[in-house]
Amino acid sequence: MVEKIIELTGSSVNSIEEAVSLAVARAAVTISGIYQIQLTDITAQVEDGRVVRWKVKIKATFPVKDRIHE
Repeated sequence: MVEKIIELTGSSVNSIEEAVSLAVARAAVTISGIYQIQLTDITAQVEDGRVVRWKVKIKATFPVKDRIHE
Protein backbone atom coordinates (compact mmCIF):
# COMPACT_ATOMS: atom_id res chain seq x y z
CA MET A 1 0.00 0.00 0.00
CA VAL A 2 1.08 3.56 -0.69
CA GLU A 3 -0.14 6.34 1.56
CA LYS A 4 -0.31 10.09 1.16
CA ILE A 5 -0.09 12.62 3.97
CA ILE A 6 -1.40 16.16 3.65
CA GLU A 7 -1.26 19.04 6.09
CA LEU A 8 -4.47 20.89 6.89
CA THR A 9 -5.44 23.80 9.10
CA GLY A 10 -8.78 24.06 10.87
CA SER A 11 -10.19 26.74 13.14
CA SER A 12 -13.10 27.16 15.50
CA VAL A 13 -14.39 29.73 17.94
CA ASN A 14 -15.68 26.91 20.19
CA SER A 15 -12.97 24.30 20.80
CA ILE A 16 -9.86 22.49 19.66
CA GLU A 17 -11.94 19.36 19.04
CA GLU A 18 -14.30 21.26 16.76
CA ALA A 19 -11.38 22.75 14.81
CA VAL A 20 -9.99 19.24 14.22
CA SER A 21 -13.40 17.84 13.28
CA LEU A 22 -14.06 20.66 10.83
CA ALA A 23 -10.69 20.16 9.10
CA VAL A 24 -11.29 16.41 8.75
CA ALA A 25 -14.90 16.78 7.62
CA ARG A 26 -13.99 19.37 4.99
CA ALA A 27 -11.12 17.25 3.65
CA ALA A 28 -13.37 14.17 3.52
CA VAL A 29 -15.57 15.95 0.97
CA THR A 30 -12.87 15.54 -1.68
CA ILE A 31 -10.54 12.89 -0.18
CA SER A 32 -11.78 9.40 0.55
CA GLY A 33 -10.26 6.98 3.01
CA ILE A 34 -8.74 9.29 5.60
CA TYR A 35 -7.96 6.86 8.40
CA GLN A 36 -5.53 8.68 10.64
CA ILE A 37 -4.66 12.20 11.67
CA GLN A 38 -1.81 13.63 13.67
CA LEU A 39 -2.32 16.87 15.53
CA THR A 40 0.87 18.85 14.90
CA ASP A 41 0.14 22.32 16.27
CA ILE A 42 -2.41 24.18 18.37
CA THR A 43 -2.63 27.96 18.59
CA ALA A 44 -5.16 30.36 20.01
CA GLN A 45 -6.08 33.87 18.95
CA VAL A 46 -6.50 36.12 21.98
CA GLU A 47 -8.40 39.39 22.18
CA ASP A 48 -8.92 41.43 25.35
CA GLY A 49 -7.43 38.65 27.47
CA ARG A 50 -9.80 35.96 26.10
CA VAL A 51 -9.32 33.11 23.65
CA VAL A 52 -11.56 33.96 20.70
CA ARG A 53 -10.47 31.31 18.18
CA TRP A 54 -8.64 27.98 18.22
CA LYS A 55 -6.47 27.01 15.26
CA VAL A 56 -5.03 23.53 14.68
CA LYS A 57 -2.67 22.00 12.16
CA ILE A 58 -3.13 18.33 11.38
CA LYS A 59 -1.55 15.77 9.09
CA ALA A 60 -4.15 13.51 7.50
CA THR A 61 -3.18 10.10 6.11
CA PHE A 62 -5.08 8.25 3.41
CA PRO A 63 -4.29 5.46 0.91
CA VAL A 64 -3.34 6.19 -2.67
CA LYS A 65 -5.77 4.13 -4.71
CA ASP A 66 -4.77 2.10 -7.72
CA ARG A 67 -6.52 3.22 -10.87
CA ILE A 68 -6.67 1.44 -14.17
CA HIS A 69 -6.30 3.81 -17.08
CA GLU A 70 -8.30 3.13 -20.25
